Amino acid sequence: MYLDTANSELIKKYIEFDWVTGVTTNPTLLKTESAKKRIESIQEILEIIKDRQLFVQITGVTAEELVRDAEKILALGDKRIALKIAANEAGFKAIQSIKTNYPEVVTLATAIFSVEQAYLAGIAGCDWIAPYVNRMENQSLDAMEVISKIAEIYANQHIETKILGASYKNTSQVINSLLAGANDVTIPTTLIEVMMKNKLAADSIQVFDQHAAEKE
Repeated sequence: MYLDTANSELIKKYIEFDWVTGVTTNPTLLKTESAKKRIESIQEILEIIKDRQLFVQITGVTAEELVRDAEKILALGDKRIALKIAANEAGFKAIQSIKTNYPEVVTLATAIFSVEQAYLAGIAGCDWIAPYVNRMENQSLDAMEVISKIAEIYANQHIETKILGASYKNTSQVINSLLAGANDVTIPTTLIEVMMKNKLAADSIQVFDQHAAEKE
């Protein structure tokens, strides 16, 4: 499970759990969570996450701009950095260039809304793709069917690209994505709170603690 946040305090809190694989960010998260420059925010997160992975989205309108931005980020020289790249025409060109010149860098095709995008990302050699679940559902698209078809095509075509479910607003979306075939998910910390603070479980635990105290 990845943390979908750029909030350094929340990252500090949750990175203590061994099951947190890393952190995913995007330009919007970096802008809203910190007044620091992007590179400074990236460096701050890297200092917090220990040996975990950090996904950073490259930006630009053209493939050339995307590659230049990727090189700027990779110049930090930290192997924990993975690159998120938009799954559009410029992005696919940039993926091809980055995979040729930096084959060791982990890449993720982001903003996936269709099976077709995912297929292209897979044959382009992306390590991961990120289907946007809640945003698909907001457009009346069947996000789980999309994930299921992507997983089926990857299996049939022996494509090793993994599916990282993203864009979540509730825990049902998270669980259904995993059931549909997502390899992993990246979720906001608010949903982790919901998962860990189940009301029924909390009530039961309170009773157990009360009974234990009475036997002291």
